[in-house]
Amino acid sequence: MWISERPVRRDEHPLRRLALEAAGLAAALAFLPEVAGARAGAVLEPHPGWIAVLLLAARYGSGGFFAGLGASAGAVGIGSTVAGTELMTRWSRLDSGPNLIAFGACLAVSWIASWHLRRQADLDERYRALSDQDSKAQATIETLRGAVATLRTRVDRSLTSLSFLRDVAVRLEGTDPTAAAEGALDLALARTGASAAAVKVGVGTFQRLLAVRDARGPRALTQLSLQSADLTVPIRNGNDRVGVIALWGIPPSALDKAAANDLEIIASWCARVLTGPASSPSEPATKERRVE
Repeated sequence: MWISERPVRRDEHPLRRLALEAAGLAAALAFLPEVAGARAGAVLEPHPGWIAVLLLAARYGSGGFFAGLGASAGAVGIGSTVAGTELMTRWSRLDSGPNLIAFGACLAVSWIASWHLRRQADLDERYRALSDQDSKAQATIETLRGAVATLRTRVDRSLTSLSFLRDVAVRLEGTDPTAAAEGALDLALARTGASAAAVKVGVGTFQRLLAVRDARGPRALTQLSLQSADLTVPIRNGNDRVGVIALWGIPPSALDKAAANDLEIIASWCARVLTGPASSPSEPATKERRVE
């Protein structure tokens, strides 16, 4: 169990509780024995009222000692009055040996109890300080756990991104035009968030579809045509246009100058492979893929 989870009980009315206990003990251990002893003519030494003083002194320290002493003295006085004896006669026996010994014992117990109460108060203060520190430490730990989780997620994303970029770079730097076109499309889709992309090579009516990525889903009914593309980026070999990258379903927030510039870089990157010997008309025609 954490320190902060331990319940702390505090008496909201300690003086009222002390007064009630003192009155009850004095009535039971001082008033009733005093009445009974006075009517029987017996001398009570030590007086049972010292038991009440002792109990209160052990529980509340010096405060309980004085409260019990006052309550017991009052109870003895009331009991003497009820029994019809003189009060001074009853109190004159308090200086007897047994009563003095009882008084000294109660006083010693009150001192020891007061020392324990002060020590308990110090421990309670230290406990509250440790509880506050524990709460702050728990808050710090939760913050650090959140930071660690965020950093772990970023590391995982970085590793995934690096693996993806490495795969794309290998295809774009290879000799297979279809693989290079697919790598360019994967990179373009990751950059823009488009739902479909295609690479066409050739000029005018002699264009042919080299690679396609279509993530619109099985319910997409419209065909992918250059006229309906959201963005087209020419693929150039020097001043000659050798193909085009077309994208559909680009989010409006991704249609900016930076995205267009990045797509031009992707187009120039794959131009070398597309204009090589492997992209001549004698090669197999279109290789299409549909990503569901």
